[in-house]
Amino acid sequence: MKSIVALVVAALLLTSGVSRAAAVVEQPDASSELVGTELLLPAGLDRQTPRQNGLAALVAEAILQTPVDGRPLRDAIDAGGGSIEYTVEPRDVRFYLEGVTGSYAGQIDLFRRALAKPDFGDATLASARAALNARIDEDQHVALNVGIQMLNRAFYADSNAGMPPNGLPETLATFGSADAQQFFSAHYRANDAIVSVVGNAAAIPNDRYASLAAALPAGSSPPVTAQTAALPSTSHQLIAHRDVPVPWLVAQYPAPDLRSEDFGAMLVLTAFIQRTLADVSGVPGLATQSPAQRGVGAFYNFDTRPANVVFYIDGGLGDPTRTFATALTVVNVLGHAKLSGDLGEMKSFAAGRFLEDTASLGDRAWLGAVFAQSRISGDYRTHVVRAIQGTTSADLQRVAARYLGAPTIALVLPRVQQAGTPTVP
Repeated sequence: MKSIVALVVAALLLTSGVSRAAAVVEQPDASSELVGTELLLPAGLDRQTPRQNGLAALVAEAILQTPVDGRPLRDAIDAGGGSIEYTVEPRDVRFYLEGVTGSYAGQIDLFRRALAKPDFGDATLASARAALNARIDEDQHVALNVGIQMLNRAFYADSNAGMPPNGLPETLATFGSADAQQFFSAHYRANDAIVSVVGNAAAIPNDRYASLAAALPAGSSPPVTAQTAALPSTSHQLIAHRDVPVPWLVAQYPAPDLRSEDFGAMLVLTAFIQRTLADVSGVPGLATQSPAQRGVGAFYNFDTRPANVVFYIDGGLGDPTRTFATALTVVNVLGHAKLSGDLGEMKSFAAGRFLEDTASLGDRAWLGAVFAQSRISGDYRTHVVRAIQGTTSADLQRVAARYLGAPTIALVLPRVQQAGTPTVP
């Protein structure tokens, strides 16, 4: 892995092209043997009505299961040495295709053909539905995912963006070909598309990437108007029981988006809280682990609208309420005490954490798309590091007081209390 210093100073050429108003953002890297392409479309959860819970995921899964040259797209990509996946988010759906440079042009063509003519027939939808049901079942056994889904449902009060990302088995069972085709036609639109390319892509003509957006009909996709009932107090606690061995505590706060003057300060605060939680719990902060594996941590969803920050604690490491109370005390001090001294260590930790957590090809493609969507040009890593380095003590105090006041808390508890397991009130 490149050193942090090398990552900061590395020059990335970001170029833009247009295909039916779709942005194509490139980050050439001749040293890479791979190419990664992110296709971002506003076709996520907020494009669904409540009765369509899971339709966005079903359409995305059906595209990956659309037959191309006699086999599902996902299998055809795998056979060529590549991989393709998707993520359904509150506002968007993201497809990510990665492969070796030599065969990548052909894989882009396979993806384009599936987008141009997706198969929403009964057999394909049945396979897609089965895959989503398996994902739903898996999610219900991951306490962090359960907690985040609970919090999102309460957080996105102005839209349907807080729906479960994969839907529910009972709603998925009701969708047919006409439902999937209608959703695809309404929300997979070329004018909204962002194509972000990272890696050794010089040998592949730019129009190959633009062809992904060109495969979609022109136009834009409006979100569904919705309003969910807000929780009645300023301090919220949500509780769920699942088949998990220990309790988990997950807390969510509103946060500034990446265009805000508060962006850099929130990055510093999030990194600082993650380190505080790890220190209190006695857990080393290993950046190579997934959030659920780390046990404690924090992450800043600056790409969502509105943005939020999430803290989480695995009760298997000790009493999660005590750990969280300690973190809240630190946040309270940051928000109300006059800070003095050098912030250099905090800033370096925040910058290093961001760069290490976004070092993969897929992360870089995602960030390129996110910054393009927010109309921020230039090297996004330079933008982030400058925002962090420009943070002052007054910024930290203001941002902590403004955003980190009243969390919504989700407690995910075991269905049956086990001996020796900490209890959570």
